[in-house]
Amino acid sequence: MRVLMFGWEFPPHFSGGLGTACYGLTKSLNHLNTEVIFVMPSGPQNMTSGFVKLLVANNLVNDDKLRFKKVDSLLTPYMTSEQYKEQYSKIAGDSSKQGLYGEDIYQEVFRFAAKATYLALQENFDIIHCHDWMTYPAGIKAKEMTGKPLIVHIHATEFDRTGGNGVNQLVYDIEREGFHKADLVIANSYFIKQKLIHYYGVPEEKIRVVHNAVEFTEKNFENERFPIKRDDKVVLFLGRITLQKGPDYFVEAARKVLEKDPNVKFVIAGTGDMLPRIINRVAELGISNKFLFPGFVSRDEGDRLYRMADIFVMPSVSEPFGIVPLEAIWCETPVIISNQSGVSEVLHHCLKVDFWDVNELANKMLALLHYSNLHTTLRERGLEEVEKMNWDIPAKKCIDIYNELLRKTWKVNI
Repeated sequence: MRVLMFGWEFPPHFSGGLGTACYGLTKSLNHLNTEVIFVMPSGPQNMTSGFVKLLVANNLVNDDKLRFKKVDSLLTPYMTSEQYKEQYSKIAGDSSKQGLYGEDIYQEVFRFAAKATYLALQENFDIIHCHDWMTYPAGIKAKEMTGKPLIVHIHATEFDRTGGNGVNQLVYDIEREGFHKADLVIANSYFIKQKLIHYYGVPEEKIRVVHNAVEFTEKNFENERFPIKRDDKVVLFLGRITLQKGPDYFVEAARKVLEKDPNVKFVIAGTGDMLPRIINRVAELGISNKFLFPGFVSRDEGDRLYRMADIFVMPSVSEPFGIVPLEAIWCETPVIISNQSGVSEVLHHCLKVDFWDVNELANKMLALLHYSNLHTTLRERGLEEVEKMNWDIPAKKCIDIYNELLRKTWKVNI
């Protein structure tokens, strides 16, 4: 089986949560003898049309079952309309690039769709699989031009990204069109499935739930030393510093923890539109000396931060799934997650809290920091649980969905 897959990022380039999911899923699909042609909008300038360098960098596969196509574009992961305009303004005065890119992010999405359609006509494949809204127009065009069945995979809706406040109508319309023109929709949690039904009017029978998993890294923890832990306990937040992820609730809970235990350090790793606001709030509270802001971190650096921390906290306001707690547990760090997350559906050996309840979040942090038996139990039981969550499980479910859709298509065509 050949799958034409549209995404917008892939490790090690633009390696956010979506890229991590695409990496794990395609790697396991390859192991299960499913060929994937992965199309994304941008990448390093020296990348070949077949993404040969990217494959070497990641040591992803040793054969030709996974191939990459690069479409020239300004799109980058998690880009907002304002960020796109800023990027476009940098090349607007370059006459050699005039007309190459859309003037706003929406034009760029549809320009990507047009080029992706051209690529689709050059490839042989059985099914189309698209990840998140920026790729849906490309998938729809590819379906219209080839007649191949289309699956759209939703990792985060516009309601998740905005917390339901200030939903971008154009993004919503693109999402909704993708859901309704697709033959089937994959949601990464039942949490998201209910949003698709409620906010987008997607028929329940059209939705399949496939939970994410975790990409296991090689463990080499021997003789590691973290000087920060000589005197202080460490609580870690790692992710995009944006409304969806709840960094402001993390800070307010940290203030309450420090009132009870001043020997705690808090690390907020990542970048995002709320970072200046969070730094200012920490300063206003007079606790800047208790916070570290390392900025964007690579996967290897993230693993080191997980191992350095005593607790990992994900206080997301609306988290469709959330892979990072699984990564933290794999690195043997207990986690606290919000009830408003898809991962809470599959992860049981952890502490859970409503994102807005900063008093309870602080209490749970203190409990894990001060009660060694609780800390040890969650660390050991959580690891046993996560070890069973490899990407072969969702990959097999995706293959079943592919086959289900192909059988339906075959029946319609006979």
